[in-house]
Amino acid sequence: MQQIETGFSHSVHNAQHCFRQILKALSEPGHQVELDKHQGFAPLNAAASQVIMSLCDQQTTVYLSPALGDSTTSNIEQAWHNLSFHNGVMAATLNQADFAVVSASENLNFRQLKAGSDESPEHSLSLIVQSTGFNQGPRFRLSGPGVKQPREIQLGELSDSIINYLLKPCHRYPLGIDFMFCHQQSLLAISRTSKLELI
Repeated sequence: MQQIETGFSHSVHNAQHCFRQILKALSEPGHQVELDKHQGFAPLNAAASQVIMSLCDQQTTVYLSPALGDSTTSNIEQAWHNLSFHNGVMAATLNQADFAVVSASENLNFRQLKAGSDESPEHSLSLIVQSTGFNQGPRFRLSGPGVKQPREIQLGELSDSIINYLLKPCHRYPLGIDFMFCHQQSLLAISRTSKLELI
């Protein structure tokens, strides 16, 4: 039987705090922020859960990858039950979603994902990747808008498709996909304007 778990203890205050932290991460690619107002709806980690809880509502379509549940559907269904109750989010396929939460090990066909249009580039996918940690995996050099000095970052162990897209996106700017890498309570964003190189 699915149970409703508690959401933010102070819904408005906590959501606003997380929103400001997420904006900081998006405006300063490669900079880690902490989202510490909720423990998360497993199998989503705390940061990924709080991104959805802070940015999504009844008009937002969301995809939760079955891979997050370690080949079981019960955990995913429980997370959906809670997010639907607290935020009213609508389910969508990966190709149609506004937000998607996936495992870092998944190989994705990025050409089929929403990348916006020339008229409305903002109508694109925000891809939330559940990371294995920011002290492991390939080392990247990050530069671009919002990055004062090139910095070295790690995003965890990533699938080949995610690495390849980060290095050479298949979409032409201003089209593209924005990434939010989440590990436990930590969030690190990579914008479509960012440039990454393998070190």
